[in-house]
Amino acid sequence: MAQCEILQTFKGSQDGRFTETFEVGTTADLSEYLMSCAPRGSFKRVAVDTPAVPENKAIITTGKRAK
Repeated sequence: MAQCEILQTFKGSQDGRFTETFEVGTTADLSEYLMSCAPRGSFKRVAVDTPAVPENKAIITTGKRAK
């Protein structure tokens, strides 16, 4: 799913089974299936801030292992 800004009101289905109305001026998580079927120009992907490099939380020790 991708966060998208709705530019034009349209009806669509996230899973191909149930429909819902997406209103202009709102944001919604749209599935890849819905984005492939939605009318052209009806939505725009919104960039989501994600960390470029995940924080490494591994425990690092120095020295020799106990026998």
